[in-house]
Amino acid sequence: MEMDQRIGAWLIDGGCFFRVWAPNARKVSVLVQDGPYWEEVDIAISKPLERSNDYWSGKVPGVRAWQLYRFKLELTDGKVVERLDPAARDVLSSELTRQDPSSRNASIVLDNEPLPWTPFETPRFGNFIIYQFHIGSFCGREDQFNKAWGTFADVESKLSYIRELGFNCIQPLPVQEFAMDRSWGYNPASFFAPESSYGSPFNLVHFVDAAHRHGLAVIFDVVFNHAGPHDNALWNFDGHTNEDGGIYFENGQMTSWGRGPAWWKREVQDYFHQCARMYLENYRADGLRFDVTTQINGEHLKLVMGRLRHEFSNKYFIAEHLPDHSWIIRTGRFCATWHADTHHECQRALAGQTPLDRVKSILGWDGYDHSWNLVKYVLGSHDDVGDLENGNAEDGATNWDKSHRYFIDQLGGREDWLARAKCRLGWALNIAMPGTPMLFMGTECHMAFPHVGWGYWHDGLDLRGDHRFHWGIAGDPLGMEMRRLVAACNAVRWENPALRADSLWISHEDPANQVLAFLRRLDGNLVLTVVNLGDSSFSGHSYGVRVSGEMGQWTQLLCTQDAVFGGWDGAGNAFYEPGTQPEGMLYINLPKWSVVMFRHK
Repeated sequence: MEMDQRIGAWLIDGGCFFRVWAPNARKVSVLVQDGPYWEEVDIAISKPLERSNDYWSGKVPGVRAWQLYRFKLELTDGKVVERLDPAARDVLSSELTRQDPSSRNASIVLDNEPLPWTPFETPRFGNFIIYQFHIGSFCGREDQFNKAWGTFADVESKLSYIRELGFNCIQPLPVQEFAMDRSWGYNPASFFAPESSYGSPFNLVHFVDAAHRHGLAVIFDVVFNHAGPHDNALWNFDGHTNEDGGIYFENGQMTSWGRGPAWWKREVQDYFHQCARMYLENYRADGLRFDVTTQINGEHLKLVMGRLRHEFSNKYFIAEHLPDHSWIIRTGRFCATWHADTHHECQRALAGQTPLDRVKSILGWDGYDHSWNLVKYVLGSHDDVGDLENGNAEDGATNWDKSHRYFIDQLGGREDWLARAKCRLGWALNIAMPGTPMLFMGTECHMAFPHVGWGYWHDGLDLRGDHRFHWGIAGDPLGMEMRRLVAACNAVRWENPALRADSLWISHEDPANQVLAFLRRLDGNLVLTVVNLGDSSFSGHSYGVRVSGEMGQWTQLLCTQDAVFGGWDGAGNAFYEPGTQPEGMLYINLPKWSVVMFRHK
């Protein structure tokens, strides 16, 4: 992008180029000073900017990296105000001058010097296995840091843990500057700046580079459908005040969290296009996950996505478009959408509610061109596991079907053997079925009550206790069983290209026993997955599975009820390679509530 089209502050030879959108201002100047905090008496540079259409810009000599700046606007009524830069790539905090005139907050000029990035290639779209987590609550509890809030630097020490589980991608919850110092991140204050309690832009760059060194792609979660209700740097920015919130919000779509941005304006589209570009260019992101795209006008969103897909054709763009609809892929230009039914239907199935039919309904990718168009998360996302209402979000304290809890707690608790078996089944199914698998932090080690209050995730303490990731149980015997299962499942997916292909044949349905089997093939790689959703176990290689005429021998890849994962010796088919019988059946051991996977030899 040409420099004169960029918004924000960009160092050039001998100074800095500034550009800001302020159509209702009569004059705009930039004020610059040294830090560490803003002091009105310490202004070093005051330079008027020139107007071109509705933007104000100019090259200001003498500005250096790490200096502080604000924009001074003279409004149509003669009033003079100071504002943070809406496109500031760093700020001291989320605090706003218009809410607190004594605020010492300011935007920060960043150094544009390129850093020595580790070479890294974004995975092919079919090759993502995503680990979703929250920066602030992933570190600090029962670990070497022993602190209440994690940072980018802290999380770097945990990347090997994620990689060793077999994931190749991390997706942190939003990292842009949000109000105050604690949050899930879905209340943006400054869209371009990283959250100051997590660290600086340099810390974020270092974090992404560290992830790449570990072989982990990075997908950032961006919130472009609404701004936070507090410390919102865009609200009534240039004095054009109204109940809508001024130039960035007027006539914008109402959302469940307040007024959404005015996506119908070309300037607002350009604002979010440039914000997305920043994550992909400056921070070398491998993709973006857009929060709640159903609350952005699709006709306007697709214009921005069209530009991004043209400029970054190898990046994986995910929409949280719920309920999912193929429009967001085929017309809206995203690569993938979240598929919430995967979680909800599997939760009901594993509770015994018509299991076979429910699992069968979420196996494929009907209506989409590719299996990787759907991101599937059997064990739940942050929304399904997290609760902001002291355990009663969506009346979940009394409505099991709506409750926000870790999957293990939904099904009986961490001390319940059957609940643990069902969680193992859930992740193995997630890995075996078509779609991009995603797992939320803590589910890989049976994070649950009483170790996290009431069995749900939150960013810290509430009335029900501490809900952060608990490293003290991540390595206990029950946690290690599930971690071994997750790592083994992920390895099976990597070792079998068929599991990352656009292929699916349901070969076997047994309603009486609630058993389902499906085949997936790519070239010479053929994988059979058998899912037992019932209480009956079959030993002595007595259960017959129909394999659609695929003759020959089969080798077991995985059994979720093996002893090493928390099951029992002899549950699966170790040291036994069954062959397809003339009637097209394969006879195997099939333990209750399990996934057993075979590869055709």
